[in-house]
Amino acid sequence: MEPFPLCEDKIYFNNAVIGAVPESTIKVVEDYWGDYAKTVRGEADWGEGLSKYGERKRNSKRLFAKILGAKETEVAFLPNASTGMNTAFGMIPFRRGQNVVLTDLSFPMCATVANKQREKGVEPRFIRHSGGVVETEQWMKAIDDDTAAVMVDQAGWFNGFLHDVEALAEAAHDHGAYLVVDGTQSAGAIRWDIRGKGVDFLATSCYKWLYGGPYNNSVGFFYMRDEIVDELQPDYVGGQTLPDEQEQRNVTDGFDVYDFKPKKGLSRIEIYSQAEGPYVAVENSMKLLLRFGLDKVERQIKRVDTKIIDGLLEMGVELQTPVEEERRIYLNAVVPDYKKVCEALAREDIHVSPRVGGLRISPGAYNTVDEAEGFLEALRKHV
Repeated sequence: MEPFPLCEDKIYFNNAVIGAVPESTIKVVEDYWGDYAKTVRGEADWGEGLSKYGERKRNSKRLFAKILGAKETEVAFLPNASTGMNTAFGMIPFRRGQNVVLTDLSFPMCATVANKQREKGVEPRFIRHSGGVVETEQWMKAIDDDTAAVMVDQAGWFNGFLHDVEALAEAAHDHGAYLVVDGTQSAGAIRWDIRGKGVDFLATSCYKWLYGGPYNNSVGFFYMRDEIVDELQPDYVGGQTLPDEQEQRNVTDGFDVYDFKPKKGLSRIEIYSQAEGPYVAVENSMKLLLRFGLDKVERQIKRVDTKIIDGLLEMGVELQTPVEEERRIYLNAVVPDYKKVCEALAREDIHVSPRVGGLRISPGAYNTVDEAEGFLEALRKHV
């Protein structure tokens, strides 16, 4: 791994908030906005000043497909995970009396999208977790023939718990339902085989484990399984929804589109503005992730996690995360006065987050076992 400047003078275990950015990506961002400034000042040809970045943006879609183990035709540009989850739920043909199965580990955004379906007469079913865990058997009991969608955060937003996505997909499909995944806390952190897992939809933002930069200058991706891409239509439409020849005729010869025939392929949902700079940034970071290898990324994160967990257990600290490596990608530790402890650690340049009664500790692939030891030494003063 190359340098991550944000982490040079601190212990940064806050990747589940915003991921640190590698030095080469910072340089790409500087180059992009430098060329942007030259273009809008007229110092570079308007048609050429930024044209070289178009291919890098398109390549970001190809790279994200590789990170998921997907086909490029199964990936679309969307602004963020929220837009993607709403898009998926807008495409699923819900009927009154059906249900959506999810858990109380779901991120508030996901829970809100599920609750929105009440307006259609669809019941959200929230499975209750125990100690930060929802067992697969609980899902099996909740999913039935009236289930239209199963929604899961992979990983659990406050404690890094990893669900058995393949088992959930199989259960959903057995009952004619779709599996919808919020991958914001796992895309870029674990090795995905999304087609092998049977996922129907996945949405993610790029400012966490994909190292795309801060939230207010970030973007997202959307995955939809090839076999259903042309089967379902979104609620929204735009010029991108139309076949190319129809859209071009409308532009050049005047308005003559009096029927609606959406084009094939997932690009028809890409009606939102696509900020080029953030896609160019995340394209560079995904190159780095793929060069390093997603299996190594996952292994390094879990190696640091495990060191922390072992130390916490020695201190007698309760966890809201499974101990087993295969069941988590980061962790949550219950400590007294956890909010004050979080603030005290921050004053020592050790960064974690207060979440749901504990400290959420979320290392990235750039973190080390030595940093885990430093964190544990600092925490002992407060526990």
